[in-house]
Amino acid sequence: MKNVYIILIAVGSSILFSCSDEESPSLSDAKKITSFSIDGATVSIDESGKTISAELPLGSEVTALTPTIVISDKATVSPASGEVQNFTNPVTYTVTAEDGTTTSYVASATVVECVDEGNVISFTFDGKNYEIVKETKTWRDAASCAVERGGYLAEINSLEEQNAIYSQIESSSINAASTTAPDGGNASYLWLGGNDFDTEGSWIWDGDNSGEGTPFWIGDSSGSPVDGSYTNWGNEPDNFQNSQHTLGLAITDWPLGSAGQWNDIDHNNNLFFIIEFD
Repeated sequence: MKNVYIILIAVGSSILFSCSDEESPSLSDAKKITSFSIDGATVSIDESGKTISAELPLGSEVTALTPTIVISDKATVSPASGEVQNFTNPVTYTVTAEDGTTTSYVASATVVECVDEGNVISFTFDGKNYEIVKETKTWRDAASCAVERGGYLAEINSLEEQNAIYSQIESSSINAASTTAPDGGNASYLWLGGNDFDTEGSWIWDGDNSGEGTPFWIGDSSGSPVDGSYTNWGNEPDNFQNSQHTLGLAITDWPLGSAGQWNDIDHNNNLFFIIEFD
């Protein structure tokens, strides 16, 4: 009988130790920021350096940004996700794991311009400011960039304006091979603000790509100016391959025109462009 009693004590002790182990799980030490997002921003996380970089488009304000933050399971972060922050200076985010250990990330936000200022040539004509941008973009992206910079793709409304712009282009050391349009006779062009996106053959000045603007030409190469508007087409427009709906100012000759004249070309070409400011 004594032997049985001893065995029961041993079994009971084993059960108690087993229960004690199950009731004391280890705490998580996970403490990462796995996602950090701000509306309109391009964000990257450098896990090794514990830094977060957010790039916002020109015109953005960094004084009141609201990050959405995703962190490791069972961790917390301070400042919290969804809290408005002033990113004039970098903001430190501290992540605390379930076990109480911490790590910090330094987050910064910068406003990125759509072009490198080193590729911009500014000039003035008749009291208005212009920029020649020696970076290639599609027509729509160029128009968006022009708006970001406070202007619009240039409108040419007189022979004097045409000559002033073209003279400035000629003195701007442009590499013509860097801004060519294969569908435009392989000539070189800079974007202007004209398009006929809405109705084929109805050309308007719409340098901000708003879909609205002043009409200046109706028809194809045999068409006519609207209300005496200034134009400088080559033997164009011809809507070659039914895909040419935006206006380029040629800086080299092509089979249907010469340098300085206008041509309708595909909006997906990547070309330099001219911005005008009111």
